[in-house]
Amino acid sequence: MNTNKIYPETLLLLIKEVMEESTDFLYIKGVQPFLISFKNKEYYIYVKNLSSAYFKDRPDTTRAQLPIKEEFDRIKNSPTPFIFLGYDYTNDVLVCWNFHTVKERLNEKKSVSFYSRQFFQDEVFSGSFLRKRLKNGDEPILFKRKDLIDFFNQVETFFPIGDVSNIEERKSIISEGKLLEITDVDVIAQLKPLIKTKHILKALRVLSDIYGKQFPNMKLKDWQNLIKKINW
Repeated sequence: MNTNKIYPETLLLLIKEVMEESTDFLYIKGVQPFLISFKNKEYYIYVKNLSSAYFKDRPDTTRAQLPIKEEFDRIKNSPTPFIFLGYDYTNDVLVCWNFHTVKERLNEKKSVSFYSRQFFQDEVFSGSFLRKRLKNGDEPILFKRKDLIDFFNQVETFFPIGDVSNIEERKSIISEGKLLEITDVDVIAQLKPLIKTKHILKALRVLSDIYGKQFPNMKLKDWQNLIKKINW
């Protein structure tokens, strides 16, 4: 995959360049994230470069990552939709994940990854919107940047408010303030080599570092149970 990194300010300009062709568009404020209005409805948008996820078994997997930002707490608690877009510079393609799910995961941990596949991005052609299902159950929409206006005309139909199965699934793996199962493939990838080489204490420390603040009620036995549930 091309590793060209586009700066946040440039990513904003790339979005505005297309959206300003519509009289329904209004840029309000911000860089990354930034606030817009389209057809009198406000949206927060956050654009990140897509890069390799470095999976040995799936080398064509790409990802865009959400960092921790203080302003995300305010956005998460607001009624305004939050649109997260991954940008593929080489193909001039954008990837959008279910914004209901994404908003739920803001500031969840130090870095939250959302995935795509390079060959999916290579398939996109002008005027098309591709929905692809990934191994983790996500179904992102992929499209050319030039089709942004058409995307926003349909964004609510791409991800209808009733389509929140991923959110419900996430709720089902958390009970009484405790995490019951690890579903983040990045975390699992960190843990597997440690578990395989019997470095269980190191694996437990990794889990505690990642999830400890989010789940302060977790005991040693709870962390051990999480490791036992990892599928090989």
